Amino acid sequence: MAHNQSAKRRILKEPGGVLVILLDLPDTEIVSTITRFLDDANINSVTVLAFPRQKNHVVLADEVWWLERLGPFGLIAMLRRISWRRFEAVYQPHQAANRSGYSLLRFFVLPRPIWHNTSYPA
Repeated sequence: MAHNQSAKRRILKEPGGVLVILLDLPDTEIVSTITRFLDDANINSVTVLAFPRQKNHVVLADEVWWLERLGPFGLIAMLRRISWRRFEAVYQPHQAANRSGYSLLRFFVLPRPIWHNTSYPA
């Protein structure tokens, strides 16, 4: 489900870091989106939530969480995992959020991190 891509990656601190939800984001924009977050000195780790079909585009991220067919119990487990990780912020690109039901995720994650509907660090 999750893994650290390489020994060169930053050490994850909990709580902290940001989650970037890449679901339904066009493949052409994924690498540039991740790079923007990695280049921001205020962000200590970048975790991405992606589909397995996006695996060739997320190699730069510090940590990758894969979203596969979940079912109701899997969805609850994913929401719990986002809550327990206690990210400083969650970034969900606006164009991706509008195309799927994933835009409602922010209402089910407690405690709520700051949720941005953009692919640019705040």
